[in-house]
Amino acid sequence: GFRFLDKTGADIIHTIAPNVPKRGMCGELLAEVASIDSSAAHPALKDTHFVAACDVKNPFIGPKGASFVFAPQKGADREMATKLDANMKKLAGVICQYTGKDISNIPGSGAAGGMGGGLQAFLNAELKSGIQLLLDFLHFAERIKGADLIITGEGKADRQTIMGKVPSGILQEAQKQQIPVILLAGKIEDKEILDKAGFKEVLSINSPSISPKKAMEPAYAKANIQRIVEEICRRNI
Repeated sequence: GFRFLDKTGADIIHTIAPNVPKRGMCGELLAEVASIDSSAAHPALKDTHFVAACDVKNPFIGPKGASFVFAPQKGADREMATKLDANMKKLAGVICQYTGKDISNIPGSGAAGGMGGGLQAFLNAELKSGIQLLLDFLHFAERIKGADLIITGEGKADRQTIMGKVPSGILQEAQKQQIPVILLAGKIEDKEILDKAGFKEVLSINSPSISPKKAMEPAYAKANIQRIVEEICRRNI
């Protein structure tokens, strides 16, 4: 029910060009938002409590915001990311003007490309660490008591891993009980940062020369995981 309007008061997604089919908001159009109309928002939203599980702690804008961190993963170059961040900054200003909420630097507001901020602004959602919600629900701290070693992993491990993703949450809980954690990944970047975070080891299950296509074959990946876990267990027995 929320509508985003340009400076003429027209709905932005209807004013792209004559005879162009309606489409969703895109990064370039964010800069055109001049006002927000919430008159058609569902009235039940006011009495509904939302909890948003965020997989990262990145803010909405800035050097660690959605544009500079996530846009390059999707193919954006530096110039594109800079423009997108400027557009999101402008949008955040309009949102603050019309909702009274400054989502610019709220941890998690940059999750999912800025969806965290949108949920917080328009649905008054409570932003929580997704991994922490899971660990609490699973009583993870109790489950790992007495463990000698924890092995965790993800597809690609890099500096974003320690920004609130699953391995980071597991590491923090394990460190409270002085349990070493080994991180496995299909691809590793920023290894020095991951080592400093406290992982006992950060290991790739693939050789550097393997192609992404081959690495993602289920049977091949499963065999590699099994092999490296067996090696870890032999070293730690």
